[in-house]
Amino acid sequence: MSFTNQLAIDGNLTRDGEVTFTGGGTAVLNFSIAHNAKIKEKEEVHYFDVVAFGKHAEYVADFAVKGASVTVIGRLTQDRWEKDGKKYSRVKIIGNQCVFGKVKAAAPSQPPLPTDDDIPF
Repeated sequence: MSFTNQLAIDGNLTRDGEVTFTGGGTAVLNFSIAHNAKIKEKEEVHYFDVVAFGKHAEYVADFAVKGASVTVIGRLTQDRWEKDGKKYSRVKIIGNQCVFGKVKAAAPSQPPLPTDDDIPF
């Protein structure tokens, strides 16, 4: 029996994305997002780890900068491990599609317009 595991979420990157490569040469992009949710009158922020693979990871890596707005479409996965006799678990998002928007930072200042002295003729 197959169950559905699909989600769409938006947020802002909390740090620059990091690209690594597997032994076989597949790109792996890791980043974290902060998702703001308003529940009744209370604002909550939730943080999620996202990982993208392959050509898609390579393509969007340049856009994965701290503060950037992103919508991620993908699925959830869970890592489980044991360390020093204690069990750990972490849920992360596998991003099949990562669509980046504008960076939430101050716009760069516009260069000054040329004056008559700048024109060579």
